[in-house]
Amino acid sequence: MSPSSSSAAVAAPKGGDAPAAASPALSTAERESRQATWLVFGALGLGGALQIFIAPGPWALVLGSVLAGAFLFGLSQVMPGKWRDTLVSFRFIAVLLFALSLAAVGGTLILQNKPMAWYEQRYGLVGSLIVALRLDDIFHSLWFAGFVALFFASVANSAIVRWPVRLKNVGYWTCHAGLLTSLLGAGASAVFSVRGRVDLHAGGEVARQVMVTKNGLPTGEAAALGFDLKLDRFDLVRYTPEYRVAYYDLTGSQARLKASFDPEVGVKHLLPGGDSFKIKKLFPEFTTRPVAAGPGETPRLEYASLSDQMKNPAAVLEVTVDGDPRETGLMLAARHDHVRTRQGALVFERREDEVKAFQSHVTAGTGTDTRKALVSVNDPFTYNGWTFYQVNYDPKDPSYSGLEAVRDPGVNWVFLGFGLICLGVFYMFYLEDRFKKRKAPVAVKA
Repeated sequence: MSPSSSSAAVAAPKGGDAPAAASPALSTAERESRQATWLVFGALGLGGALQIFIAPGPWALVLGSVLAGAFLFGLSQVMPGKWRDTLVSFRFIAVLLFALSLAAVGGTLILQNKPMAWYEQRYGLVGSLIVALRLDDIFHSLWFAGFVALFFASVANSAIVRWPVRLKNVGYWTCHAGLLTSLLGAGASAVFSVRGRVDLHAGGEVARQVMVTKNGLPTGEAAALGFDLKLDRFDLVRYTPEYRVAYYDLTGSQARLKASFDPEVGVKHLLPGGDSFKIKKLFPEFTTRPVAAGPGETPRLEYASLSDQMKNPAAVLEVTVDGDPRETGLMLAARHDHVRTRQGALVFERREDEVKAFQSHVTAGTGTDTRKALVSVNDPFTYNGWTFYQVNYDPKDPSYSGLEAVRDPGVNWVFLGFGLICLGVFYMFYLEDRFKKRKAPVAVKA
């Protein structure tokens, strides 16, 4: 008997039992995929269960994210099974970002923070289910807080695996510091930001508080400004009167202006319902002039224009309805001539008194420490932590101005985080290679 056969005989189990097959070890990809799925669905399930007892809201989001994030980070340091490796893997980040994108899609398609009756009217029976599952406030839900906690734990662990900070990895650290800074700033904004309305009249009362709103509706609460705000003057800037081809929607009980178009010859404009039109002829200063008639011909007039200035314009349109183009008669703007389409009417008219901009001249401050500023739609005014936006006016009351006031202590931290991310990316792409050790070239013996 050969040594190999004797060894095999000795190693053979008694009773002819076959050796138990060992379970194959999971590959890295399988382990990361399985653990990533457990983490994401665990956050979704646990957050959804806790939400039965805890209503969504800014504090629920922030406290849930902080507590769960700290717990996950600490657990990943001591738990066996390479969970920390999974948290820093690209597979986990891909799964988490996919889950966050689905949440963003849901929060976009389902209008958030509306009354329950609104959801029932809009979605029927599904509306009650939306409210029951707390899908009416997705971004303040506890399961969304679980996703944020997983993101925090992943970013923190990713930074730690590159410890200590060196010149060759300072860009990586800067990017991750920017992510955490933006995350903390967003949390501060969610909890401490205040948004409300300030209604002012020129020469009227001084505003010292903001009427707080939530989702555009008043809450009945007021927040102190900490200074006086006064409206010195309110201006309405109007467009110069001009001639336009206006489209009015006639499907409702009243005609509604939906669009207006410049009077440009030959330019095709699309209308609701698939109709279209273009101006075939334009006479800026319309007049008629006789055409010389030959023997036996009837004298006639032709359309003409005295100048290129829009003083008394008239136009001939080509309107296409159901694919069938037809030419209109002469349309004079002075007569507000119109032509019907399937869902509305085209009117050649003079547009007057259209508001171009509205702006408020305000004074903010207390006592002798005051500051004057101009607030307009695209030019807000910031003072003492509050930012004021021009949002409203009353055409019947030229002295009234409606301002939106926002105090957001976290927004600067969010922008600081964005700046750190950009700085870190720049460092990694353009400076990091300079600090990496390069191997010396090996000398070739002759």
